[in-house]
Amino acid sequence: MSGADRNDPDIHPDPAHRANGSISGRAAHPNPRRATVMNCPYCASENLWPDPETDNAWQCRDCCRVFSVKLHGQIPRGV
Repeated sequence: MSGADRNDPDIHPDPAHRANGSISGRAAHPNPRRATVMNCPYCASENLWPDPETDNAWQCRDCCRVFSVKLHGQIPRGV
């Protein structure tokens, strides 16, 4: 696979690769607001795709839900 082919969304099978790109073997985030998610929080599927209609959501192709992940902060240790 040539260098141009590696970034072609129609050739590369990994949806996370399409969402985040690849630079020197490390994932890059062109959209820092889209958290990388490994599993759907509703059905635990790994069949996730970036939602083209929003900047920070994911589509689960197994349970047909669209969701996003948001960090609200941290709690103090020992709580």
